[in-house]
Amino acid sequence: MKKPRLGIVAVLGLVAAAVGLTVAASTAAGKSSAKTPIIIGAAVDLTSSMKPFDSPALAGAQIEAAKLAAKGGPNFQIKVCNHQLKKQKSCAAQLIQAGAKIALDTCDVEYGAAATQQFLNKGILTLAPCTTTDQMGPQRFGAKGKLAFTVGSTAQDEGSAEAEYAYSRGWRTAIVVKDNFLVYFRDVSDAFAKRWQELGGKIVDREAFTSFHKDIGNVISKVAGEKADVISFVTAFGELPQFVGGIRSAGNKTPIINSWGGDGTYWNPKNPKVTEYYVDNYASSFGDDPNPAVNALLGAILKAHKIPYTASFVLGAATMDTLAAAYKKTGGDVRGTRLARIFENFSNQPTISGPITYSTLLHSVVGRPWRIMKVQNNKETFVRMWKTKSVAKIH
Repeated sequence: MKKPRLGIVAVLGLVAAAVGLTVAASTAAGKSSAKTPIIIGAAVDLTSSMKPFDSPALAGAQIEAAKLAAKGGPNFQIKVCNHQLKKQKSCAAQLIQAGAKIALDTCDVEYGAAATQQFLNKGILTLAPCTTTDQMGPQRFGAKGKLAFTVGSTAQDEGSAEAEYAYSRGWRTAIVVKDNFLVYFRDVSDAFAKRWQELGGKIVDREAFTSFHKDIGNVISKVAGEKADVISFVTAFGELPQFVGGIRSAGNKTPIINSWGGDGTYWNPKNPKVTEYYVDNYASSFGDDPNPAVNALLGAILKAHKIPYTASFVLGAATMDTLAAAYKKTGGDVRGTRLARIFENFSNQPTISGPITYSTLLHSVVGRPWRIMKVQNNKETFVRMWKTKSVAKIH
């Protein structure tokens, strides 16, 4: 699998890259050290296309786990296997063999499916910190999917939020460019289009490409010469800097709106700089989040010499928050079925990422507000909060 174009990043430290198991959250000192460790197995990508999402999520989970233990909470110990998007199944097997009672999986349901299935087959609660689809649950994994959850929202909620925000800006015409590579990209794009039209917006052109298929050039050539108030462009990989840079190099200054998968400035080309570019997001990675707890967590991430490529760090921490609450309610029972029943009954459960609500039918978060972020001259800043008013139905 090809790696994304990471662009220029501040060298804040390196995340462990070797395949294999490493203890990633040490036992806290004091009275919590006497508690029986609860092994969490994390099958994640730390070196390939999902690195900008999985590595900050893992860092956030590690920091929050240590914080919980230091306060006398559960003694979560995270063991990590870097599957590199190649060895998901074997990573899961290694972690199960190492004693994992709970699992963390990569931040995309398709990339993580092989590992998820392995964990579910063993009856292990499996949590994806930042998968943003409605498929991390029974919808994709059937009856065993009762044990699968994500702390991410749904793609439909996200795409609808993007459309509503764009429409609120007075924009009325849109070009929709869809990446067919992942169901996440497709669903966000389709939800944007559906909600945009429900609001009264007009779609003047629809284009499509597939990440890693080298067909983005034709889309750039077509869109660069077209006129619209906004361009919906949903992707997260190497085609992102190619498209944004290509459009701006052609003199097209139309605002571009992307999903949180296009968060961060690590991918930004130097010339031309990224301008009039928007994403909806779970948090700000730049110290200006409206929630002071998020900014404090960001500070801890940087102090630990981890790189916050994207805002997934807050979802990693929220995963630990939610898991700790469920663990408390079970009285320390870590069986997947017991934990899953608690998860399904969470309603507005407080976490650092905002309130968490699940149901027996949907194991993705609903109703949580988004941050709208803007990149101007390669600098990303918080604009406002946005709670989706109506979620488009696309299936």
